[in-house]
Amino acid sequence: MMGRRRFLKIGLIILFISFGLYQKGSAEGRYTVKSGDTLYVISKSFGVSIEDIKVANGLEKDSIKPKQVLVIPAGRKKKADETAQKHSSQTAKKPPAEIVKKPAVDATPYVVQKGDNLYGISKKAGISIEEIKTMNGLHTTALKIGQILLVQKSEGLLNEGADELGDEEITETPQAEGGKREQAASNLLGKWSNPEERNLFIKVVKTFLGVPYRLGGSTLKGIDCSAFVKKIYEIFNVDLPRTAREQFRIGKQVEKDQLEEGDLVFFKTRRNNNAHVGIYIGDNKFVHASSRNKEVKIDHLDIPYFNQRFLKGVRVKELERDS
Repeated sequence: MMGRRRFLKIGLIILFISFGLYQKGSAEGRYTVKSGDTLYVISKSFGVSIEDIKVANGLEKDSIKPKQVLVIPAGRKKKADETAQKHSSQTAKKPPAEIVKKPAVDATPYVVQKGDNLYGISKKAGISIEEIKTMNGLHTTALKIGQILLVQKSEGLLNEGADELGDEEITETPQAEGGKREQAASNLLGKWSNPEERNLFIKVVKTFLGVPYRLGGSTLKGIDCSAFVKKIYEIFNVDLPRTAREQFRIGKQVEKDQLEEGDLVFFKTRRNNNAHVGIYIGDNKFVHASSRNKEVKIDHLDIPYFNQRFLKGVRVKELERDS
């Protein structure tokens, strides 16, 4: 009799323990952490506090990692698979990251002028409005004055030079030109309407970084130093000569310590009677089509190579306050 009671007692204990474990198992769940999850998001999804989740999982900090399995204590409102489904749905609704397409090699920056519209620009450039919108990631046809657009080359819009002349063409030694050079150097070709226009000019200059260098080239497939300078100033309605030899003789001469953004900088090349030209962008830096590096790049005037070979600076345009 005593043995039967003892057996029944043990059975009840086992049954109680089993029932307790079943209740605990049904009140808890497992959730695998997804990318982007936080304890706050998980706690809201399951209707439990952050502290309860931390206690149930022995967490001391709030940081969790993707693929980490968490025990979700009692009180959850949604199942783990529902949460995962919601997370996936939210992820799917996020707009895809914008794919930046590299512009076509024959594309050139164009600064929107007063009165411009996509229809007129497309006619001048000889390409469709949709092509311009695709190249520039435009979603509307609205344009702003000063906005930079990439367009394909066109005789009407970009005035592409027909002759691809060599860039390092100064056949006279610059120092030997004397008074003739000084007389020509005082002639400016224009004025910046405001500092913002000059800042925009520098931004356009930098869009050419990485364009391949090619002696005699004048397109984005390959360009030399004087063609690069000429093309940039064409965008801002200044028609420079094609060759470095001719560019050397225009504008207003400025000393090295008086250079301002947009000034031309000239250097003596390894061949004594030739010169190289670039555009000063401030902080003793300039952008040029480098025959040494085979691309348009930024260099520093204090680099010994350029410091020793510096010839002069030339101001093509200046601000009203400077005149």
